[in-house]
Amino acid sequence: MSNKRRIFLIVISVTIGMGLSVIIFLMKNKGKALSDMDYLWLGTNLFFSLLIVGGIGLYFMKKKDNDLMK
Repeated sequence: MSNKRRIFLIVISVTIGMGLSVIIFLMKNKGKALSDMDYLWLGTNLFFSLLIVGGIGLYFMKKKDNDLMK
């Protein structure tokens, strides 16, 4: 799998996850506008999801590079 495809899949997965999070927050508020605390939670969610998914993606890219060197 090429690096472009990996990055595309990471972006799609994080986007879908954030979309679901926003929908859940909107359902929780019964369609009302989100509060500042809700935006903070969504920002924290985005940060950690990028950190985790990006870290796993980098791990697999490095693992693939190491497997090619053997």
